[in-house]
Parts: sequence; structure tokens; C-alpha cells
Amino acid sequence: MLRRALHLSRLFLFSPVRAAKASRQEDNFVPCLAIYLAFTLGYMLFFRFKPFDFPDQNAAFPREPQTLMFWFKTMLWQPPLEAAWVAFLLGLAAWFRSGRLPARLLGAVAWCAAPFVLMAAYAAHAGIGKAALAAGSLVWLGLFLPLWLRATRAEALPVLNFMLGVNAVGAAVLAPMILAVWLRGSALFMAAQAAGGFWILGCATLGLRELTGLRLPRAFMAVLLSMFFQIALAFTLHLLGVVPKDILKALLYA
Repeated sequence: MLRRALHLSRLFLFSPVRAAKASRQEDNFVPCLAIYLAFTLGYMLFFRFKPFDFPDQNAAFPREPQTLMFWFKTMLWQPPLEAAWVAFLLGLAAWFRSGRLPARLLGAVAWCAAPFVLMAAYAAHAGIGKAALAAGSLVWLGLFLPLWLRATRAEALPVLNFMLGVNAVGAAVLAPMILAVWLRGSALFMAAQAAGGFWILGCATLGLRELTGLRLPRAFMAVLLSMFFQIALAFTLHLLGVVPKDILKALLYA
């Protein structure tokens, strides 16, 4: 299984189309899951030992000690958010599968903006209450339901496998990030994070196009907007008192 996971990791890093084809095989679920778990464990250990004031030397001292237990609790939120990302991606892939692209894109962007508008209204002085925020969030989440119902297991499992395995990119980016911490090179650290983000975006777009048959612009927008929906969900859970502030900051930073 280890050799299979390493082979798949190379595909995800350098040949996402071949990785997508491999993701169609059900027996690759466990190796892809192993890649995801290795990514999660690697980041948990990395951020445990990374100085809290790097790369931002003016960072406030953490309210909670950045112990291994703290990062373990933080990374426990990673699987639910990863699952949400996959779910949003499946819904948006169904959304972009038909219709004219300008109309679909306009609708998707307005839909994605809704949770951020709700959060802004909640944070505003004399804004909406927590109950209204929760109700509004259920509405924008509920719009995914008919799209999710269209997805069959045969369509969903390859996407799940691929999105688990594409975290090989995040694991690979750990190497320059560790080097940046050792050299105290903040520019290198931020460049590595940015490169990793664009790398994942590109790989996920190519993989989704291969798995769903979407044209490249539609696949790109599905991946990009699914990321924004994931961020919106994390912030909404924080505002509703589900995710503590320190853990939210750690999740977004990681």
C-alpha cells in the first residue's frame, strides 16, 4: 500500500490527468486516504515546531499554547472541512455541467457571495442575530441538496479519491516551508505557500475536467468557488460558536 501511495503521489504532483484516471479505481481509495493522512500529520508536526512569530514577527502571542495537543485538536477539523470541500465541488460540478457559462457563472458567484454577505451583516453594528445567520446559512447550504442528489456513487468516489490524493501537493510544499523556517526567510515561506495553493488549484482543475468531462473554464470555476464556499463554512461555524477563534486562525494559516 505504501508503494502504491508513493506512486500515486508522483502522479498527483506531476501528472494530474493520469492521477484522475487512477482515481476511478475503487482500490485506490485507501492509498489516497493515506496521502491525505500523511499531509495532515506532516502539517500538524510542522506547525507545532514552527515559531509562532514566523513569518510575521509582529504576531500576537498565542492565547493558547501551541502544543502538539493544540495542533491535534486543530487538525481534527481538517477532515470535516475536507469533506465539505469535496461536497461543494461535487455540487458545483453538477451546476456547471449544463447551461450557458455566463449565466451559470453569474448565478454561482452570487450564490458564493451570499454567505459572506450574511457574515458581514452579522458582524455589522446592530446587524442580524445569530439565529438569522444560522437560518441564512441553512438556505445557501440547502441549495446544494438537489445538486448532490444528482451525483451517483460512481461519480462521487473518483472525485473523493482525487481530492484526497491531491494533498500530495501540500505535503511536497512542506520541504521549502521547512527550509524557509530554518533560513528565517519569510519571502520564501510565503512564496512556497502561494505556489502550493496555485499548484493545488491547477491540479484539481485538470483532475475535475478529466473526471467530469467539464470544459476547462467550468472546471476551474467549480474548483475555485468550492474553495471560497469552504472558507465561508469555516468562518460561519466560528461566528456560530462552533469553531474557536484560535483554531479557526490556525486552520486558515495552515
